Amino acid sequence: MTKPFPNTASAPAAARASVAPLGLLGIHDTDDPCRYERSAQPWEVIGTPIGGGQFRVHKVFVATPNCLLYRESCATRLQVQALSPEGMLACAVPLKLGSHSSYFRRSLHERGLPATLPTGLEAVLDQGQEHLLLLLQLSLLRRVLPPAQAGLLEAGAAAQVLPASSATLRALGRWLNGFLARVHRSPEMLRHPAAVVALERELVLGLAARILPTGPDIRPEPESRRRRGYDQAIELIRYADLDALDLPDLCAASGVSPRTLDYAFREHLGMSPGAFVRKLRLHALRRALLASDAGQSTVTELAYHLGFTHLGRLATHYRQTFGELPSATLARPFPGDYPPFWTGHSGGGTRAAVVNTFP
Repeated sequence: MTKPFPNTASAPAAARASVAPLGLLGIHDTDDPCRYERSAQPWEVIGTPIGGGQFRVHKVFVATPNCLLYRESCATRLQVQALSPEGMLACAVPLKLGSHSSYFRRSLHERGLPATLPTGLEAVLDQGQEHLLLLLQLSLLRRVLPPAQAGLLEAGAAAQVLPASSATLRALGRWLNGFLARVHRSPEMLRHPAAVVALERELVLGLAARILPTGPDIRPEPESRRRRGYDQAIELIRYADLDALDLPDLCAASGVSPRTLDYAFREHLGMSPGAFVRKLRLHALRRALLASDAGQSTVTELAYHLGFTHLGRLATHYRQTFGELPSATLARPFPGDYPPFWTGHSGGGTRAAVVNTFP
């Protein structure tokens, strides 16, 4: 649910309009993988439950025009393959992990904070896992921090780990939890532009103060040609018409050979480029089917719209992936979406009305 702001029903309409909130805060408690995907903006997410048990992901969040902070917990093990948000630095602060928890296809044995710039990534959220996710617009980082500090944060995120001790991560987690609780206790602050600017600066400066070294600079290894090609291919996938996309297009745009690109996708996402694109399209079809009313749309129309032309083969792959035929998904009543918790993102395709949006 989206947490309501204090009641302003008795105020004149003009006064209420003048104090429209500049951010969102609330709680998402999701018991369906498809709803989890649809409400995950600004991420483009593929969520695949692993093992049995009832699916449930719980989020407590606050969002401003340039920042998103949320605490997330998982009742069942979940594999997440995602396109991370465009134009944002993202980092995950582990609070409670399981033996199967991993980020970027690596176990968390490294001493550091998992972080990333916009790219494609994979993570396994273990049963009972809890973490905080902080997303910051790169333009905000560069505006608030001195160039050297902003460069250090971006360099560490490009290497997908910001060096930090276990004690530093615990302290960062406590501070971010306190920030989240403070805004939820006083949501009226989100109606004031100066307060929102102060909150955003606090997040940026607080992260830099707790993570950046006071001694030698972070010196990540130079980015490999394979990694550059992978990131360029991900950007093409992010914007391309997926039904017209093929491997030669990806290779030509990324400037690497098919073998190099295949190695890169398997390293970062655990599958080939073609398999990843097909999976994106299958999950997009499921979200579209779930949100469509039977009688208003057909499986055939939605499948053709997403570029599927072999409907028999599609039905087989869909059933193998989701355990039911596309027609069964379309016939199921749509429970409705939570509002996306960051409306600055244009993708995702959610149809839910969003309340308390920024201007």
